[in-house]
Amino acid sequence: MSLPGIGPRPQFTAVAPERLPTNTTANRHAIHRWFNFIAGFAPEFVAEHCPESADGILLDPFAGCGTSLVVAQAHGNRAVGFEPHPFFVRIARAKTAAPPTKARLRVIEELLLNGAIAAPPKSSLPGAARTFLTKLFDEATLTQLLGARAALEKAGLAKDDLAFLLLSRVVEMCSQSQTDGIYKAPTSRKKAAAPIEAIRDVIDEIRSDAELLDNGGRLPEVFLHQRSSEDMSVVETGSVDVVVTSPPYLNNFDFAEMTRMQLYFWGLCGSWREITHKVRAQLIVNTTTALTGHREIQSRYRDGIPAPVLSDLDRIVKALARERRRRPGKKEYDLLVYPYFAQMTRVLREALRCLKIGSSAHVVVADAAFYGIHVSTPQYLASIMTALGYDSVNCKKLRDRGHRWILEKRDGSPSGLGEYHISATRERNS
Repeated sequence: MSLPGIGPRPQFTAVAPERLPTNTTANRHAIHRWFNFIAGFAPEFVAEHCPESADGILLDPFAGCGTSLVVAQAHGNRAVGFEPHPFFVRIARAKTAAPPTKARLRVIEELLLNGAIAAPPKSSLPGAARTFLTKLFDEATLTQLLGARAALEKAGLAKDDLAFLLLSRVVEMCSQSQTDGIYKAPTSRKKAAAPIEAIRDVIDEIRSDAELLDNGGRLPEVFLHQRSSEDMSVVETGSVDVVVTSPPYLNNFDFAEMTRMQLYFWGLCGSWREITHKVRAQLIVNTTTALTGHREIQSRYRDGIPAPVLSDLDRIVKALARERRRRPGKKEYDLLVYPYFAQMTRVLREALRCLKIGSSAHVVVADAAFYGIHVSTPQYLASIMTALGYDSVNCKKLRDRGHRWILEKRDGSPSGLGEYHISATRERNS
């Protein structure tokens, strides 16, 4: 089937179910590979659920780096995304823009290469940022990278999303520190690319994809909002054909910490305090590092959770509070439960409002374990969806997870952890 302006629908090879909730296939696909991120699902999962209608609308309340938006656009669908993280939203906007021309890529390449040779301003990084970044890069490499950034700024391209994506990818390639799970570990070492080589390699990759994709047609519209999806009032009620998303997992990734290198490099934040207030405070509460401002309003969060899951959550919160008092680290896991499920309730309520009658929602999420206490996040979210008015709610396990993180000092879940696909429909007005 051909779609106006963009050619035939892309063909995705079937992958094993256990790979659908992972990012491991992204590097196979044009655009997705421009900036791949570990906390993401497979393009193939999104492709399974894209609207059949060429003018259908896909909604992703947790758009991240734009996987679902790019797939929808390639299928000829319009897309709406919400993403409060300032780094991710720029990456997603670059991926969903029109394919860059050869001339535009050549200008960016020349700026970056020339900038990498020139010395950047001495005051280009505040103290905390420089201290952290010098642990991830040798001095010569960091100087070249900052020179490339300064060249973009001087040329008026500091707000150019493609240039931002390109140099961000180069920064990742040039770090000499390995990623430990998802965090850059300053004490570790990996083979780092040289900036000049990395710039050319990334430009070549984007250029080859752009030539493959650009047939002169107009891409379907993508609306990406830099805000929390707890309020999606900008989306018309009953206007969306499908919701496809993967929210933050409870007690998994701190999305502010895992982008610390990029936030410092681009000057989006200059200190740990700024990361907390400018980035972390805008995200769904899912880790203990995100509790600033949330400890004092636990009862308010509890009041926002549907009754069917409250007895279970109350039991979990009390058990975690007991464990915190007797554990050496005194991690405040008990204070995560109400905020997370209350905020997710708001998002799911808004997503239901946006869906057309007869449309569906697809959510990839995992369960969690704190101090050996299991939290059945997918099952609780499924129950919340039923209470909100979703129909035909189903929760299916896609794969086991967490086996790589089993340590003697860490209590896992006795039943093991997994990643799940929650599917549901809207068959009536709530």
